[in-house]
Amino acid sequence: MAEISKTADQALSVLLAVSGSSPRTPAQLARDLGMNRSVVHRLLSTLHQRGFVIRQADGYVPGTMLVRIAERVQPELRARGRAVMTRLSDEVRETVVMHIRDGYEAVVLEQVVSDSHLVRVQHKIGSRHPLVLGASGRALLSYVDESARNRVVQASGDPDAIIRQLESVRQLGYALSHDELQEGVHGIAAPILDSTGQALASMAILMPSSRTAQLMQHVPALLTASRELSDALRHDVVEIAP
Repeated sequence: MAEISKTADQALSVLLAVSGSSPRTPAQLARDLGMNRSVVHRLLSTLHQRGFVIRQADGYVPGTMLVRIAERVQPELRARGRAVMTRLSDEVRETVVMHIRDGYEAVVLEQVVSDSHLVRVQHKIGSRHPLVLGASGRALLSYVDESARNRVVQASGDPDAIIRQLESVRQLGYALSHDELQEGVHGIAAPILDSTGQALASMAILMPSSRTAQLMQHVPALLTASRELSDALRHDVVEIAP
């Protein structure tokens, strides 16, 4: 593995921690990250000056620079995807999320959260998880090139089980999951494919277990939406990280 910069890694660790659900103080960050408090202060000061974090009375929160950067991540895919995802979310009245692949992980690129129910599922944009976990990850992994897929599968704890799961996804055209990434959350995901049949992204419907009896009813709508987005993107040039 290539050598990395310790300072840059520490700064990114602080930035990721600040990107949590609530403001974080330097003392909290130092304790949670196991870092020296003076080091955390210097890193926060640098990130603050660059616009990556904002200082509030109760701690630090993500800054506007992150929004500017996020807007440049797969703009065509996000713009095309959000329109289709919004229509799908309105139809099924559930959260719809899009993931892309980054190496061995699936990363949340976009989501549309339905307000039709008091109890609903919500992801964090930019959050990530292993490709072998969750419906979204397996929908992506099932449709990447064979060499990349083999690397991910062989690095997993149970390659044989993963291979069987991926074969099922390719036969059905969609992936299912329940209680894998979040307890009480069920999901169904389909790939967004380019003209060669490779996955550009995945689109998933997520719901709490209290409504899971309705999950399979949404398969036709999901597959229709995924095909619509796949067809639309084939007219655009969309580059996905290897």
